[in-house]
Amino acid sequence: MPVFIKSFFHKHFPARQLLIRQNGEVKHVVLAPWLQVSVLTILFIAIAWISVSSIRVYMQTHQISHIEQTQLDKQVQWQQKVKQQQARYALQQEQLAELEQKQALLQGMIESLPASLSKDAIKLEDQLGSPVNESESGFHEPLEEDKTQNKHVQNSLTSFEQRYIMLNQQYDTNFTLLAAQINQRHDAILEILQDTGLENALAQHLALSMQTTAQGGPLDILDESKIPSNFLAIADKLLLLNQLESFLTALPNTLPLPAAKYYISSNFGLRKDPMNHRRAFHKGIDLAGWHKTEIFAPADGTVRRAGRNGGYGNFIELEHKNGVVTRFGHLNKINVKKGQAITKHDVIGLMGSTGRSTSTHLHYEVLIDDKPVNPLKITKALSRVW
Repeated sequence: MPVFIKSFFHKHFPARQLLIRQNGEVKHVVLAPWLQVSVLTILFIAIAWISVSSIRVYMQTHQISHIEQTQLDKQVQWQQKVKQQQARYALQQEQLAELEQKQALLQGMIESLPASLSKDAIKLEDQLGSPVNESESGFHEPLEEDKTQNKHVQNSLTSFEQRYIMLNQQYDTNFTLLAAQINQRHDAILEILQDTGLENALAQHLALSMQTTAQGGPLDILDESKIPSNFLAIADKLLLLNQLESFLTALPNTLPLPAAKYYISSNFGLRKDPMNHRRAFHKGIDLAGWHKTEIFAPADGTVRRAGRNGGYGNFIELEHKNGVVTRFGHLNKINVKKGQAITKHDVIGLMGSTGRSTSTHLHYEVLIDDKPVNPLKITKALSRVW
């Protein structure tokens, strides 16, 4: 074996001479086999070290690039989640604003209901708060996967959606109940007014209500873009109903005497005149009672006439709203003056038998747009809607 190695070295690494010329002189340098082997070994080790180092640097660089790319991918995913959460939050805010506007409309309608409608069936939501507390500032970059937090957010979103659906169903039910009550009351009033011939008086009242009167206050309007049109239609119907109720309150819906203190001695319409027994038209009704029985105003109004008036004797004429006039004849005493404002149930005079009268009674007339109507018909009809 040594002979083989020795022959291998002599064959591949024979002694070599290097001629070096310097300053006109030539020098000989002998490169021994062991020196050649040593230089070659050093070169091989150097090349191997450089190769290994390069590979390690490359691997580290690749690993760093992979980590950076992974972080960038996570950042992109996080930003997408943030945008999705912000979109959900914005949608929830929009839905919450819609619920608040419905709540405001419903609350306002409840407060505006006339006394003739019941509020017991209506349920109101006292507080409307979003169960989702996360906001834009509440997001942070996830360093580790937080499954608990994600589950909590998902549960919050689910809770909000369930609450939103439940409240919408509740509002639909409430507005449906309101619509049924409002329509029933509205139709009943219109039917009564048509039966009593008060359509023109109603039209006059509605026209006057459109004019600007002594009204005002801070502007606090609803955002109608967030309220369904059918809810707004119900609100408009309620506004109209309140005008009808206001119209009713201004009408003489009671007779001017307590029920126990009179009886009807002559009805409205065609009759035989008590003096000459000829056919004649009676423009009112006669209410007989005790002498000096108190006569009450059947509605708010203003005294248009008060004094002697031919066959009426001592006479009072009251002007009410919407073209309605009431007249009172044969009074023993007049307690009011022309131009005086009268409140319903004020005592305006005492029963007597002055003028063209056979005995103590009150002659009572109701005129609508200067046309006489049957007071009993109006009183009975209006009593059905109170």
